[in-house]
Amino acid sequence: MKWLPPRPPAVSPARRDARSSLSPSATLPATGLTHVATVSFLASRAAPSLQFFFALGGGIALARAARTRGARVGYGAALASMLQTVAVMGPARISAPLTQAITAPMMGRLQDRGVRPLTEFAACLALRLVHYAVMLAVFIYVILGGLDAFTGSYETLTGWLGIVPQGAAAAVAVTAAGQVLWAIFFSAVQVAAYRRALGDWPVTEAAAGPEAPAAEEHDGRRRFDPRAVVVAALLATGILLCGTAWWLLLAVTAWLVPAWLLSRPDNSGLKLGLALAGLLAFAALTGGLLSGAGWELTLRRALRAVLLVAVATWMRAAAGAPGLRETFRRALHRLRALPSVREGAELMAGLDSGPRLVAAGRAAADRFAEVELKPAELCDTVTAWVAAESGGFRPGPPAPASRLRLRAPDAVLVALTLAPALVLLPG
Repeated sequence: MKWLPPRPPAVSPARRDARSSLSPSATLPATGLTHVATVSFLASRAAPSLQFFFALGGGIALARAARTRGARVGYGAALASMLQTVAVMGPARISAPLTQAITAPMMGRLQDRGVRPLTEFAACLALRLVHYAVMLAVFIYVILGGLDAFTGSYETLTGWLGIVPQGAAAAVAVTAAGQVLWAIFFSAVQVAAYRRALGDWPVTEAAAGPEAPAAEEHDGRRRFDPRAVVVAALLATGILLCGTAWWLLLAVTAWLVPAWLLSRPDNSGLKLGLALAGLLAFAALTGGLLSGAGWELTLRRALRAVLLVAVATWMRAAAGAPGLRETFRRALHRLRALPSVREGAELMAGLDSGPRLVAAGRAAADRFAEVELKPAELCDTVTAWVAAESGGFRPGPPAPASRLRLRAPDAVLVALTLAPALVLLPG
């Protein structure tokens, strides 16, 4: 494995006006690092490609938080940043930043303990492979409809070659081998970038930025309580995972359409949901037709994939970003006895879901405008942006707890969500 070369003593252009410091007194606030991770992860989810590289800055921020503040704070920052991105954009396309959130705090602690690069690489690779295995299983059994469909599409694509092994075991093995190769590449880049960034962390001399405004409070104009919306979305998702019968799919659609129209939705995340729905529908259609499953079954599987994304998109639209933040805040408070949950709740309370995210994104774009496309220079630029943005972030006062109240319409929403499950009852 070829690691990035050590940084020369001279200060690179990306680290102008910066000095190295690893002392605890000079560590940056964990809330600022969580804010940077949120910005990076949002960019990764919105980008049409290269999601891993957009999320890499967020991973560096989380690794820094874990190295300087401990594993509990590091994973708390990861939890807070992921929930914040879900509140802003909904749960679509979280795979790339989720891998960084899972691995970065661990890698920050390993580097703090002085482990060798190969050990850190092996740990990162192991977690990444577990994540890939889970995502592959979801794709096979939820989107394609099962191992038979996956095997059939594989044999259609490779059988004509005459030299590629066939069968279910071969289909899984070939796919897994490809994922292992990608995991090795991404893990190597991740370890090299983290070690370079954390090994010589810059402390900028720029003045602190303005205090973030108080987190926006749930406006109360939504027709449904955000907690009821989240429960309804989870129930609808569970029902969709139970099968692909036409009556089940039509019943969920019959519930979702009026629920969307009546919820006074915030449709700012609709474009992302439509893009993901189209992508999964295409995957389901091509996979089903290549496997010989037939049009009828393939259409049912594609419709279920679209409905799964539609339900998730509706949850974000119906609850709104402030509503989801408040729901997450209350859930974290109830689960505060779990490791890193209390830290995640405290960090999330200081984040801003609006102007500071946009300003941070523009600052990152300005830094990369004239950077040479060289690995070391790009890594230094990302690190400089993470250090400057997190160091200048000042948490605003937390918003007062929203006065949420469950009412009759909320109970009706949840009850009607369960109605499609009646088609699953025998006779």
